[in-house]
Amino acid sequence: MSNLYHSDMYNFKEPVKSYWENTYNLKNQYKKVESNIKTDVVIIGGGYTGISCALNLSKNFNIDVVLLEAGHIGWGSSARNAGFCCIPPAKMSVEKMFKKFGEKETKKFFKNTIEGSNYTKNLITEYNIDCDLTGECNYEVAPHPSYFKSIQKEAEIYKTQFGIETEIFSKEEFNQIGHTGKEQYGAMSYKPGFAINPLKFLLGLSKKAQFYGVKIFQNSKVEKIKKISNKFNIFVNGYNISSNKIVLATNGFYKDDLIPHLNDRILPVISNIIVTRPLTNDEIQSHNFSTHNPILNVRNLLFYYRLLKDKRFLFGARGDLLGSNKSSKIMAQKMEMQIKKIFPNWNKLKIEFYWRGFVAVTTKLTPSIGKIKNEEIYYSFGYHANGVNTAPWAGKELSKIINGSNSKDLLISKLYLGLPKKFIFSTLRLFYLRLAYIYYSIIDR
Repeated sequence: MSNLYHSDMYNFKEPVKSYWENTYNLKNQYKKVESNIKTDVVIIGGGYTGISCALNLSKNFNIDVVLLEAGHIGWGSSARNAGFCCIPPAKMSVEKMFKKFGEKETKKFFKNTIEGSNYTKNLITEYNIDCDLTGECNYEVAPHPSYFKSIQKEAEIYKTQFGIETEIFSKEEFNQIGHTGKEQYGAMSYKPGFAINPLKFLLGLSKKAQFYGVKIFQNSKVEKIKKISNKFNIFVNGYNISSNKIVLATNGFYKDDLIPHLNDRILPVISNIIVTRPLTNDEIQSHNFSTHNPILNVRNLLFYYRLLKDKRFLFGARGDLLGSNKSSKIMAQKMEMQIKKIFPNWNKLKIEFYWRGFVAVTTKLTPSIGKIKNEEIYYSFGYHANGVNTAPWAGKELSKIINGSNSKDLLISKLYLGLPKKFIFSTLRLFYLRLAYIYYSIIDR
C-alpha cells in the first residue's frame, strides 16, 4: 500500500528531532521484538491510546498485554504535538451536533470530553509524572474583530448548555492578562485547560504500564497479520506474536496496510510546530505576553501557541501537502514569518526546532472507539487535534470493551462510537484537503 505522503513522514528509524526530544534522553528505553511470543492482547501503537489501554488492561483486569511501536516509544504524534489539553475532539459545530445527534447525546459528548481532560490531569497526579504542567485554562483569541462575536457565542453555549466555566475578555482586557499583537481582538477562556510536555507525559505513562506488567517493544513495526484457528499471528522483525485480540491504536499514522476493515477511513493531516530560542524579558514584555496558558488563534486554519517554561515560544499551524523533509523546512520558514507578522516586536527571533506530525481526521468528524463486528479487533482513532484530552481516556474506555467483548458496556456518547464511513475515492484525500485549505485561507483573509 503506497503512502499518502512522502516516505520521510514514515521513517520509523529516524528520531523526530523535536524540542521535546531535546529535553529527554530516549536511549535504551525499551527493547525490540527478538523472539516468538504468546499473549492475550496485542496493541499496535505506542502513543497515548495504546499505552493507556495497555495500562488499564493489565492493572485493572490482569490481562497479558504486548504493546508494539514501530519507532521508538515517543516517535508518534503523542509526543510530537504541542501539549495542549483542549476541547472538543471534533470538527463539527455544536449546532450541527444538536441537529445530527440530538441534545442528549451532544451534552453527553461534552461531558465525556471534560472527563477526558480531567483523566489526563488525574494520571499526571496519580503517577506523579513530571511533565512540565502549565496553565489553568485555555484561551481562544479572535484574530479579527469579526471573530469576536463567534467567540462570545461559543462561550455562552459552553456555559449554558454544558456547564463549562468560561469568561470573555475584550481586546484591552486581554492586552493585560494575555498578550498584545496584530491578531488579537479579544478572547475567551474555558476550564479545564492546561499544557504539558507531551513526551514526558507519554514516557511517564509507559513506565507505569511496564510496572504493571505490560510488555513494551519499540522499533517493532508490524509487517503483516494472519488469522489462523481463531488466533492472530502478528509478524514483527521476523518473529511471530500469537494473540487472542488486537488493538489498532496508530491514529494518523495508520497506512491502510494491516486491517481491511479500517482502510480508507482516516485522513492524516500534517501539523507543523516550531520552537524559538528563549525570549529575553524585554521581548516578552514588548508584547506583554504574561500568560503560560495555551492559546488558540481561532482563524479557520488555526494557529496555536504558548510560552514555554524556559521562555521559548512554541507556535503551531497546519502543514503542507507533501510531507518531505524539504517541505517541512520551507513550512517552518513560513511559520517564522507568521510569528513576526503577528508579533512584530519579535523580528529578531530565530527558530531552533521544527518538526511535524499527523492529525487524524475522519468523515464523521468525531472520534471512533469500538470493535469490528464478528472479530476480536478493536480500535480508537480520530481525535481531530485533541489527543492530549481524548486519547488517554479513549484508551481507558477501550479497555472496558476488550475485557467484556461487548461495545454495549460503553456508556459514553454515541458521537464516539462506531467506524466512520470510508472516504469516497480515497486516493483523492489530499486533493479534498487542498480544496479545503484554499477555501479556508480565503475566508481567513
